[in-house]
Amino acid sequence: MYAKFSVSRDTANDFIRLFVNRRAYSMQAQKPLPNGKVPYFLARDWTTKQPKPLDSDVVRMHLNGDVTINLYAINPETQRCKWVAIDGDFDGAVEALFKLQWELKQDGVEAAIEQSRRGGHLWIFAETPLLASECRIYIYNLALRLGVPIVGGGLKEGIEVFPKQDQIEEGEYGNAIRAPLGVHRKTNRRYWFYDAPTEPEPQLAYLNGLKKLTEAELQVFTKGMSLPENYKPPIHEPYISRPSRDGKQEFKILDYVRPRTKDRRNWWAPCPSCRLAGRDKSGDNLAIQIANPRFYKCWAGCSADDIRAALGQPARKKQMT
Repeated sequence: MYAKFSVSRDTANDFIRLFVNRRAYSMQAQKPLPNGKVPYFLARDWTTKQPKPLDSDVVRMHLNGDVTINLYAINPETQRCKWVAIDGDFDGAVEALFKLQWELKQDGVEAAIEQSRRGGHLWIFAETPLLASECRIYIYNLALRLGVPIVGGGLKEGIEVFPKQDQIEEGEYGNAIRAPLGVHRKTNRRYWFYDAPTEPEPQLAYLNGLKKLTEAELQVFTKGMSLPENYKPPIHEPYISRPSRDGKQEFKILDYVRPRTKDRRNWWAPCPSCRLAGRDKSGDNLAIQIANPRFYKCWAGCSADDIRAALGQPARKKQMT
């Protein structure tokens, strides 16, 4: 069982200065689902449906053990991040993280290793927020030079680097990582940073004492480098609808629903079929693929035929020959 704490607002503000680069956050469910997973959900104001801003009260609850939060790396207004987190949960991950930590030290970059359920997280902190794209160039090239595997580029096992994107658009969040020093709800354990006593205040004092990576240093480290070719994001051509054979324009779900949010892959909108049945109070059951809006899915189980029928646009049945 995990230890409970009662941290001060000053301690929470120390945490915010180190880790919080944008105020959107996710919360982990308190109990596992029947399949054993303990999902996170975006913290929202249930009246306005807008994301809740992270504040010192929520951070105190996280550090005390009352809730567990996830943090997003990139601020979409600047495309910058306060930290880079390298997640390793494969066989040999801890050794790989220590190898990265030692090599970073040779560059004068101090990094801290946090224990995790299946391996560890290596954290690098910035003196001022750094461009996410330059951080990724530095870490990807360093890892590949050391022979540390990276997820992607044909590999299913290896480290994962947060931020996972070079940039995100307004209204997007990117990928989140569990905020340190809290409780992992699947194991009901806290996972601490090595080299500091296992309480929030000395842990934060240790992290604050680390030398922070500067923008000038990062630009020197990445001069002449780019993201390795195998790890560059794919270029998606915009989808252009075409008339069907009978001359009628194809059905476009975005002509009938208005998305409320989006992430890297999908728009999220109210499901017309759910609404007709009195469900989907949060207004985000329907995922619509950004790259090709012909593909959409209701995560509450409504079929495409159900959705089109609710809109008064039933799908045409193929003629039998």
